[in-house]
Amino acid sequence: MNRTLIGDLNLWEFESLAKEDSIKHFVTDRTGLHKGTEFTLSYSSTPDRDAVVANRNLLALAMGVRENELYLPSQVHKTKIVEVTRRTKKEDLMETDALISAERNRCIAVMAADCVPILLYDKKNKAIGAVHSGWRGSVARILEKTLHEMQARFGTRGDQLLAAIGPSVSQASYEVGEEVVQAVNSSFGLNNNLMIPQNNNKAKLDLWKANELQLLEFGVASANIEVANLCTIINNDHFFSARKGDAGRFAAGIVLL
Repeated sequence: MNRTLIGDLNLWEFESLAKEDSIKHFVTDRTGLHKGTEFTLSYSSTPDRDAVVANRNLLALAMGVRENELYLPSQVHKTKIVEVTRRTKKEDLMETDALISAERNRCIAVMAADCVPILLYDKKNKAIGAVHSGWRGSVARILEKTLHEMQARFGTRGDQLLAAIGPSVSQASYEVGEEVVQAVNSSFGLNNNLMIPQNNNKAKLDLWKANELQLLEFGVASANIEVANLCTIINNDHFFSARKGDAGRFAAGIVLL
């Protein structure tokens, strides 16, 4: 990933997606436009609703869309997927953790602060996806479900897809308890190679690999999967981390031009 200036915002871009002329995309940086401010996109992260409105307007402007063409769901760590069209209303995005679209000028995005944001681009069918996948979403295979939904609606195939796994908590920084260990084993099998055992039945979980596996199983070539390799805890100066006590949320999104 590379940090870049788009409009007046410090944003991050994936190298693979940045090469595509038919899309724009972003991952936001927590630094604001003025010293001492933070660029959060979540209304629940601050009592200053006007600041979030202003931030969302600036982000929409940077992506070349109107504010009402920037879609950010109300996420609940479940597996609801919404196809965004010109008829989609904000209330349609409640309790939603993945968005897909095949319409131009619809910027779809998800928010995160340790969970994994994933961006998808179907080059042949001109369709996009944005997925929020923490440990609950990963074991529920929300990414796999989103891929199959894109296949059903748009004809997406793995060999036509570019995927980008954004900044999130790394395995080195992510110790989970026995409940999560059991859920991972149930979803991915006992020989999943996703965890490093720790004391007291705990483990360090690799969310990046858990989602990469779902992409590979769908037929996405490993060369077409870009992993940011940026840990939100280690790189907390750029990305919000709930585990570090941050209330703010950064976002990752994509738009068809």
